[in-house]
Amino acid sequence: MPLWPFDKKRIGLVLGGGVARGLAHIGVLKVIEQYKIPIDYVAAASSGSIVGAVFAAGMEVRLIEELALRISWGRILKVTFFRPGLMSGEAIEDLIIKYVGDKKFSELKIPFAVAATDLKTGEPVIINWGRVAKAVAASVAFPGLFAPEEVKQHTVVDGAISANLPVDLAKQMGANFIIASDVVPTCPVNYLPKDPFQVFGRSLDIILHKLSLEQRKQADILIEPKMDEDIWHFDLHKAKKLIAAGEAAAHQSLRKLQRSYH
Repeated sequence: MPLWPFDKKRIGLVLGGGVARGLAHIGVLKVIEQYKIPIDYVAAASSGSIVGAVFAAGMEVRLIEELALRISWGRILKVTFFRPGLMSGEAIEDLIIKYVGDKKFSELKIPFAVAATDLKTGEPVIINWGRVAKAVAASVAFPGLFAPEEVKQHTVVDGAISANLPVDLAKQMGANFIIASDVVPTCPVNYLPKDPFQVFGRSLDIILHKLSLEQRKQADILIEPKMDEDIWHFDLHKAKKLIAAGEAAAHQSLRKLQRSYH
């Protein structure tokens, strides 16, 4: 039984992008499971779509965590040739298929949708049909690193560019109570970036945070994992710390909500 009354709520879980920091969403899922909060919809963007897809497919959270602790860039990156990107999204598709199968959206246990970005117009493209693995690959197609994906009449890249925290998408799906996990840091970093990738990543974080302000305001519960150290976009090897940060932030937010009911 939930620790507070959710019986009249249709709960939407929103998982934002943040490259490696998207692993912090797993800690959020652990707490949601512990508090027995029933999730009715999942909306995600970028790296959040990977976690969201396996969760919506019904994978146990403990297995998602085990997978995250073993993951490496070598398993995700697949070099491509003669395409406008260094890497192909096929490795992302293969990863999703390996662990949950080549499912269609209609086969998922929880209604799920991802955001991608139309490369021509800059507008969000919502994907909630067809093959889940293909949709996830489209949502994580980080510009320049991953080649753009073709989704029907759209050429799309990373959903973070247009809708990094797609709260409005969860509402469109039918949710009337939103739990949003935003893994883009809002606090100043402790140290200046040390290489071009970190400089680019930090600059991107600043932009994404500003673009997500309105979406953040629409969340009923906003979970913001905080790290004791600066964790950069490509730090997959810090999965344990990221998951712990997500867990701590979720406990803090949900305890605050729980107290308001007593």
